[in-house]
Amino acid sequence: MKGMELMNTILIVLDTWRRDHSGCYGSDWIHTPNINSFAAKSAVFENAYIASYPTLPCRRDILTGRYEFPWRGWGGLEPDDKTLAGVVDEAGKVSYFMTDIYHHWSSNSGSGYWRPFTGFDIVRGQERDKYITDSDIEFEHRALGYPPHVRLKEPHFRNVQYIRREERDWFSPQLFSRAARWIQHNADHEDFFLMIDSFDPHEPWDPPRHYTNLYADPDFDGKEYVVAPYGPVAENLTEAELKHVQALYAGEISMVDRWFGHFMDQVEKMGLMDNTMIILTTDHGTHNGSHGRTGKNWVLWEEISHIPLIIWHPQLGHGARSKQLVQAIDYFPTVMEVSGIDAPDGLHGQSLIPLLEDPSAADDRDAILFGFFGGTCNLTDGEYVLFQGVESSNPPLYSYSGIIDNKNAFDWNSGGSIRCQVKRKIVEERDRTRLYHLPSDPEQESNIAETHPEELLRMQRLMIEKLGEIDAPEELNIRFGLGKI
Repeated sequence: MKGMELMNTILIVLDTWRRDHSGCYGSDWIHTPNINSFAAKSAVFENAYIASYPTLPCRRDILTGRYEFPWRGWGGLEPDDKTLAGVVDEAGKVSYFMTDIYHHWSSNSGSGYWRPFTGFDIVRGQERDKYITDSDIEFEHRALGYPPHVRLKEPHFRNVQYIRREERDWFSPQLFSRAARWIQHNADHEDFFLMIDSFDPHEPWDPPRHYTNLYADPDFDGKEYVVAPYGPVAENLTEAELKHVQALYAGEISMVDRWFGHFMDQVEKMGLMDNTMIILTTDHGTHNGSHGRTGKNWVLWEEISHIPLIIWHPQLGHGARSKQLVQAIDYFPTVMEVSGIDAPDGLHGQSLIPLLEDPSAADDRDAILFGFFGGTCNLTDGEYVLFQGVESSNPPLYSYSGIIDNKNAFDWNSGGSIRCQVKRKIVEERDRTRLYHLPSDPEQESNIAETHPEELLRMQRLMIEKLGEIDAPEELNIRFGLGKI
């Protein structure tokens, strides 16, 4: 990046945003004018994938620049983690965190992602956030009578009844409004790093009604699932109910787009487009009818794993559509480069600046890993996708962490690190090996693992190589049957 001035970075993560639910990625029915406008002048990455799934594992990928899923699942930052926000702060620059994702401050081992930042701001009330306890708040919602697996907890209804009077009181509008105010008062900081971590468009999907009305059947009179069942559509929803779920999700995305636009208006008015890199992305998608399912905790098919990533750089990549394989672990070294800070050793990611300088450059990654702790280990080379299944004997699974809740299960392995054994039930349909050829089967409907043994073996060997490159726990080769290759 010779000859380029150092700059600010704004990283915006929209939780559970499907790649194909924006016009810039091919949607012709969802209104996202602000995201589309931003994408038209920025670099759009066609082959961005998740690294670790779901919400908090992805945040640790982002803040540490390292894969999370081979070592552990849901959890907070480790005491010795070298973080993106902390490195920026230690360099004498401002790092700031704004979020409404209640996991970051709730009383479980997932809290604490705000700690390394110079400062932080939180918007209260999302989903199960135990925020409002006022006994005189009256609320009525049909979803409280739904089956437990799709029923929102009472805190959500009490919170929103207390908070909401007009559109700006919804969570995404609050978050982006506060971020716009922060920009007004902090634009003169030198090379700041701002992370906006938005829970929307994660469920519950209950945007102001005028957004849902853009997509919903006005004659719909079925059950309104603001949290879609995590399971097969055929067992849970009528066709009309599924379409209404999809309308609710589309409405949620359009609301987020509206307030992302509000924030971007402020960024432009403050003159920051000339000295600020802006990254817009998500942690993962959702099934929402694809593969006959709603919810997201199942196989990490394309609708979950293949994500949007759009990057504005004042001098680079304008209007480009980059094909290289990229992931969340790449944001850390990218921010280091534009901030003029030396990246710490041990990162798994690589800076995206060279790809912005030359969007048509050959991809120097032959494949990337992604996965869900305890589930399949996944790999794509951009043409094939392998989901390597768990051995039927369910070999031991260890979580490596110093902050695991079940501390009585700790032991020391031969490498001198703390770990505990985790029990996870195998579900054959979810945890079996799958291989897909994306150019001929973009919907991933035909598993060719048995009919294409040569490609399966090639991808398995590539997976062994990639796990070795990051010094993943040795027992994973046994757990995934790779030791036999």
